[in-house]
Amino acid sequence: MNRGQRPRIVVLTCLPRDIASRCLPELCANRNIEVVGVVRAHGGSPGQSRVLRRKLKKLWRIGPLGALNGVRMRAWYVDLDAPEIRTVCAAHGVPLFDTEFLNSEPTREIFRTLRADLGLSLGNGYIAETVYSIPRCGMVNIHTEILPQFQGAQSIIWPIYENVPDTGFTIHQVARKIDAGDILLQQRYPIEFRPTLRETVEHNMRRARERIPSAFSEVCEHYDELRARAVPQTSTTSYTTPSYWQFRRMVRNNAAMYRQSRGL
Repeated sequence: MNRGQRPRIVVLTCLPRDIASRCLPELCANRNIEVVGVVRAHGGSPGQSRVLRRKLKKLWRIGPLGALNGVRMRAWYVDLDAPEIRTVCAAHGVPLFDTEFLNSEPTREIFRTLRADLGLSLGNGYIAETVYSIPRCGMVNIHTEILPQFQGAQSIIWPIYENVPDTGFTIHQVARKIDAGDILLQQRYPIEFRPTLRETVEHNMRRARERIPSAFSEVCEHYDELRARAVPQTSTTSYTTPSYWQFRRMVRNNAAMYRQSRGL
């Protein structure tokens, strides 16, 4: 970062409320950094052909039942208690910039105008290199699972599928491949099991949301030191929405791990 100056931070999000709303107050409270703006994108990319091909490829892999179940599971991860990002920005005096698409020239123009040292990706899909390379130090992203073991994985469910009793989150540099950038900070902790898979996911997502804001504040404040000792990722299995039969295994494993955690 610029020696003797507070690093300038820009937040990029596609969500009206969620993790960005959780992190912004903690970032603004850190006197060693300066949040210069929040960019709210209302869509991914103006060209949707690549997105459609990716969705069709996933549908082929997981089947119609898996796709329908995946839509149902989205509600497990929604943070309904988070305030709207517009309200949080107003409360903390942070400029909010609206843009139609994440990967578009208007978004790039906003980024160039803000002249940020570091960008934070909080609640986005694929970010093009033409966007994430604009801040002087690039952008960092959070993956709410342990990397590199669970690249692409939805939080909690894939460790349960693999009978792994731990979860956590990873803050990493944004790179061309999703979830594959160098690891800056990681927290690992045991999954707290509940009787149903949905209860386990929702409970542990709440735990993660309590930890993530201070972790992002630490990364922004100490980015240079963390970047200097960042850990490159190795190639590994990439996960996606589970098929119906993978989901059934998750349900069975959760029940068994819950009983084991209770000594039953």
